[in-house]
Amino acid sequence: MVILLFTSLVVLGLIAIAIYYWQKPANSSQPIELPLPEPRGLFSDFRINQLRAPADEQPGAAKVDKKTFEEAIQAIHTFQQSPDRSSTTKLLHIAALTDNAKTYERAIELVLMSWRDGSLADLPAVELQALINSEYWVLSSATRSSGAGFVLKRTLSTANRELESPNNP
Repeated sequence: MVILLFTSLVVLGLIAIAIYYWQKPANSSQPIELPLPEPRGLFSDFRINQLRAPADEQPGAAKVDKKTFEEAIQAIHTFQQSPDRSSTTKLLHIAALTDNAKTYERAIELVLMSWRDGSLADLPAVELQALINSEYWVLSSATRSSGAGFVLKRTLSTANRELESPNNP
């Protein structure tokens, strides 16, 4: 009985080996690659090393109309000719209305330079600080949270430190 069991196992093994060698060989020796999975993530609309087509209009870029631009130029000239309380408020307000962080930062720097050299003697440090901080909120949320907005926040913090009451008794 044991001989019959061993004989049947040997015959079964030989049949398995014959079937193995009887199969057709693969046409290529290279392994078959699986297709890339569909991207599902934050930047799934781009592939690796794919350049993005330039957009005609940036989504966060604000367009300044001609009237606001002319008002900004006029406010800068008025401020440079006679820096006082009203020209300062107008300059900062018009710069904030342009909704451009760099423009507002430059206006702050221009006002601070005039304040440092004493041209704005009629505007106390506390009022100037309040004016700068209040006009900041005229800027849109997208502008405030942009990269230029980050640089503007640093400029604002520097201006706030300079204009605080311990520095200006």
